[in-house]
Amino acid sequence: MQEIKRYEKKFIKVKVSDDSGGVLHVIWFHKPYVHKWLKEGETYIFCGKVQEDLKFRSKNMVNPLYFSHEIKHLQRLVPVYPKIRGMADEYLMNSIQSSLSVMSQQENLEPSVLATFGLLKSGKALKAIHQPENEDELERAKTRFIFDDLFEYSMQMHQYESLSSSKSPFLMNQFSVVTDFMRRLPFELTDGQREVLRSISLKAKLGQRVNALVQGDVGCGKTIVAILLMVVAAENGFQSALMAPTHVLAKQHYEELAERLKGTSFKVAFLTGDTKIREKKAILNGLDTGEIHMIVGTHSIIGKDVKIPNLALSIVDEEHRFGVVQRNQLREKARQGVHHISMSATPIPRTLALAMWGDQVDVYTIKTLPKGRKPVRTVLLSDEKRCFNGIEQQIEKGHQAYVVCPLIEDSESESMSDVDSVEKTFEKMKQHFSRNPKVKISLISGKMKPAEIAEEILRFTRNETNVLISTTIIEVGVNVPNATMMVVKNAERFGLAQLHQLRGRVGRGNFESFCVLHSEKEGNPKLQAMVETTDGFKIAKRDLELRGTGDFIGTKQSGDNNYVMLMMANMDLYLRVKEEVRAIHNDPRRLSFYKYLNVLSYEEGA
Repeated sequence: MQEIKRYEKKFIKVKVSDDSGGVLHVIWFHKPYVHKWLKEGETYIFCGKVQEDLKFRSKNMVNPLYFSHEIKHLQRLVPVYPKIRGMADEYLMNSIQSSLSVMSQQENLEPSVLATFGLLKSGKALKAIHQPENEDELERAKTRFIFDDLFEYSMQMHQYESLSSSKSPFLMNQFSVVTDFMRRLPFELTDGQREVLRSISLKAKLGQRVNALVQGDVGCGKTIVAILLMVVAAENGFQSALMAPTHVLAKQHYEELAERLKGTSFKVAFLTGDTKIREKKAILNGLDTGEIHMIVGTHSIIGKDVKIPNLALSIVDEEHRFGVVQRNQLREKARQGVHHISMSATPIPRTLALAMWGDQVDVYTIKTLPKGRKPVRTVLLSDEKRCFNGIEQQIEKGHQAYVVCPLIEDSESESMSDVDSVEKTFEKMKQHFSRNPKVKISLISGKMKPAEIAEEILRFTRNETNVLISTTIIEVGVNVPNATMMVVKNAERFGLAQLHQLRGRVGRGNFESFCVLHSEKEGNPKLQAMVETTDGFKIAKRDLELRGTGDFIGTKQSGDNNYVMLMMANMDLYLRVKEEVRAIHNDPRRLSFYKYLNVLSYEEGA
């Protein structure tokens, strides 16, 4: 490296050369700390895209990765970590290497299991995921982490399944109120919805414990089925709880339930982490005394201070987004035999559903959409102006539109330089619609407080704003029948299943609706699949084919516990894991080993 120049705080320019005499200018924008890590006269390796500057007749590289020449593993595979604002890439890499050299990883599998499945030891796998000797070792490390997720999930599910009863003390044989309730609905239930209600109600009437998975494509009407079953529970003198993974989704369920219950004697409450102390105390007291018949909320409803003494029905929406223990804490709030229903908009084959939720689960699939619903038309566009013009046309018809972006704010990363953020898109749209001041644009993001997000969504629901710009926070739970257009910016940046969920936010009324996938990248198979089908099962299958197993490592550490896709990608391995887990539970000596290591993170008989 020949020289380093700092240009105030705007950028740093480094002139480098190699043995052939070639000269390259390396530039970092908004990274004032870089000069602390580079020294003139030293040798470094730079990784990035070389661009030719015709004006200055020079070759440049912007914001590259860089490594000192002394790094021991330059001849091996080198990991590339997500950038952390204010931290040099080399500092992050050195910190991880230092941590790996001093940490010791406890092995939580028996030697026999390691041998049977050909697994790396835990410590070796952790090191290999960061510093693999070769691609084979990297794949073995990935397999170990996939195995760990499947093993822990299977161990906990087997335990809960063994503690579950096939009988229930919560008999439900009164149906006059719910029958009248159904008559007063402003729409007619589909055959699929009626069949699910009939089957579940009959089982509860016969004293059998309901353990059901109700699945169906986005917009098929699972929520109204849940509401009707909660009414059945209340009519028979019991309490029920509905838990959702996000504040937005929980709030949507609560508002629909509260609206439907007007004119009845049933009382519903809403509880999240943002509920004020005084209001929370009143809710907890109402649940404890039985005054509140139904509770809707996020994971806050499984808090230790929440007591639901007469809980007979627990419903968890998008259950795969919760951890195993977290999901079952709701069931533990009731006596043995509580009825449980899981709802999922991610279509799952029956064989996988049985593997995932246990052999005792009943799988119900609602295949028909409510009457009057029209399929959403999906189109690919590379011209942003055409996207905005399409939104304008929908607004002129009195409708509304969503615009979803991959980022909240602009990124300094070179790889994200062509990606539009919520903030940038908001400014672009304000400029585009400046000639039409009547168009009101709002935005939401994960940086906002849940109450602020809820307020903006409420304004959009009331048609007080015409366009809602957001991140994927609206992926599930937002129900605005008047919204007829979904524009997804940089659509190639999203997963196929995610795109399908976003498309499900429109087409919820009787109007023709559109999903516009904006992308300048041509020939993307994900986007092509979206154009070709609206069938959730086909989308899930195609998503798996395109992604492979590597995307599903470490599901228990992620915010979204994507066990569904992990199992679909590794079905043969999971079935072998289930057999091994069954053998462990049948051997007290082996079972005690895993309890000692806290692999089973709950008490016997809980």
